[in-house]
Amino acid sequence: MAPTAPLGRDRAIQLVQDGSLPIHLGSPHPAVLILQQDGKFRIRELVIDQEAAEAAASSARRQRSPSWMPEHYYALGKPTGVIYAEAASKAELAAVMATMAWPDHW
Repeated sequence: MAPTAPLGRDRAIQLVQDGSLPIHLGSPHPAVLILQQDGKFRIRELVIDQEAAEAAASSARRQRSPSWMPEHYYALGKPTGVIYAEAASKAELAAVMATMAWPDHW
């Protein structure tokens, strides 16, 4: 999960319409996820459990793994935070995405 450029609204909408979920959004690292969850299609904040992240980092140091990188930290994100958009179908989510405020870093 190396740093990436923002996907942008148009590309994200296209992926929702044509592709499979989940879709990670965020630059330089994933901050939100487009997914199907609890029977809804959502754009939801990724939340990192700080205790779990510290335990994983400590474990990596004890095992003398090559390093603990930001990618490892952000890979621990779970879609449990703020719901930025929600819809009953992919088509409905795409319509919501077309009109919602779209952060530059997505």
